[in-house]
Amino acid sequence: MNGSNNSNDSIKNIAPLAAPLYVTQNPDSDNLRETLDQICSQIAQRFNLYNTDGRTRKSTIIDVIARFTCLSCINERLSDQNVTNDVDALYKECHRLAVNVLVEELYYLLNRMGYKVLISTEAELDYGKADILITVTNYGLNLKGKTRDLLIEVKTGNSLSLIQIFRYLWDSRSNAIVVWRVRKHQVLTFDSQKIEPLLAESIRMICLRGIRLLSSPQIQSCQHLTRSPYQPTATELERMFQDFAKATIETLPSVLNTILEQLDINETGEGLEKREKCRQ
Repeated sequence: MNGSNNSNDSIKNIAPLAAPLYVTQNPDSDNLRETLDQICSQIAQRFNLYNTDGRTRKSTIIDVIARFTCLSCINERLSDQNVTNDVDALYKECHRLAVNVLVEELYYLLNRMGYKVLISTEAELDYGKADILITVTNYGLNLKGKTRDLLIEVKTGNSLSLIQIFRYLWDSRSNAIVVWRVRKHQVLTFDSQKIEPLLAESIRMICLRGIRLLSSPQIQSCQHLTRSPYQPTATELERMFQDFAKATIETLPSVLNTILEQLDINETGEGLEKREKCRQ
């Protein structure tokens, strides 16, 4: 798989596409994304990384390349087709519950305010799946200038991946993403327009490392150790669930208000009072 012929072919195929990477001042985002797509396609061919519908597993490729600087570690992880998600089922159920609670609260709130709304979960984007994608049309009028999209990512654990957030912002569906870190009692907003240079540099980093991977004739083995998946104890799971149960209720109003602000929707004082009464 890492023979010189394959590597030379990869270099020939990618070299013309690497031109946007040499523009370090105000690079064109569309050209960078086109280069990223082509590199992901080449890597998918080499490692047979496709979804059941035949689409390139871009999110997997990007996450692995962003995580490791070592080409051997990247090669090993991309070659391992048996990698499974060992997250405990309770964590998954907490995440699912938080998403469902937020979705129904948003439907209720926005419909009551007179907005036509479509809320998608596990929404397909160019570089992954977002937890929630909200499409709101102002007072039922399906006018181009009135439609707003907003991405929401729900985090019920302690981890946070900037590359995951950046992957969503590389997509043109929304200029912002709201991250609800439930147990951390945090609601964060990332605006692509405010961090555009960093988003472009992150794409460039992925592309440069991808080219380094594809153009390496031989990838030597490394001595880096693979960490075993963390297995929480029963006590830790109980404590986690108690924290989650309390934090979900305490931070739900905050994330709802942040989402309304990002959608440029103002709820009147009367509306806020009614919402609080309905929740009591």
